[in-house]
Amino acid sequence: MSVTTELVRRLFGYMQWADEAMLAASSTVPDREYHLRRGFSHGSIHGLLVHGMAAQEVWLQRWRGDGQAAIEGEARYPTRSDLVGHWPKVHSSLSTFLESQTDESLQTTVTAQNTYGEWFSLPLGDTMIHVVDHATYHRGQINSMIKIAGGTPTAPYFQRYLARS
Repeated sequence: MSVTTELVRRLFGYMQWADEAMLAASSTVPDREYHLRRGFSHGSIHGLLVHGMAAQEVWLQRWRGDGQAAIEGEARYPTRSDLVGHWPKVHSSLSTFLESQTDESLQTTVTAQNTYGEWFSLPLGDTMIHVVDHATYHRGQINSMIKIAGGTPTAPYFQRYLARS
């Protein structure tokens, strides 16, 4: 499969839309339930949302050449307002980075260290697809936590993004 800037732009647009939908769904949960450690994944709704945002940011750092960039945690973004205030900046930085890419540059190699300490080298475009996939993986967990917490989950499917008015 050829990864193109057109494909990545479309998927990043979807990811941003879905991130915003998850933030809106999480706002239906009271603070106590929002921060409650649930015993799976990154612990709480807040922990998972912070992880999703921080993962996008760490990948941007890797793409810019910092192969040893470390993912930030809840300590850096302890409140909803910290998260809600910072995530649009991450989305904007991702968009700016993507605007400077070409179909050819998406084939360049990114070498970085993952969170398990393992080094890897992959094409830039493939790692960008991974970021979208990673976000999708965790959205299901967040929705489950929102439901358990008594909130209103959302259905941020790609098809709904494409069909929005």
